[in-house]
Amino acid sequence: QLGGSRPIHSLHIGNDGAAFVEVLVGSSAGGDFQVLLPSAALMSPSESRAGAEPRRVRLFGPGSLVKGPAQGTWDRLRVVLSQPYCQSRPYGLSFIRVFAAPEED
Repeated sequence: QLGGSRPIHSLHIGNDGAAFVEVLVGSSAGGDFQVLLPSAALMSPSESRAGAEPRRVRLFGPGSLVKGPAQGTWDRLRVVLSQPYCQSRPYGLSFIRVFAAPEED
């Protein structure tokens, strides 16, 4: 749950061993979640298998986000992580920062 409903401008995602991330947005008023960030790689298959560099930060700007949902106003996020290459290690995120679109004058 986000603090308020505003268009989303960019995301900073701190990985902790996940291979892929997908971010969906929704509204507490109801309706289905929509894809904001299509599935994006956080680690390569070889890095995933070796456990190499599991903690890095990826920045997703306006060019990475789906335009329609990015322009809507949302107050909920659903983050979907996967790690199909190494199922013996736990994985997750260390943080996710959501930046609202700049306010227009």
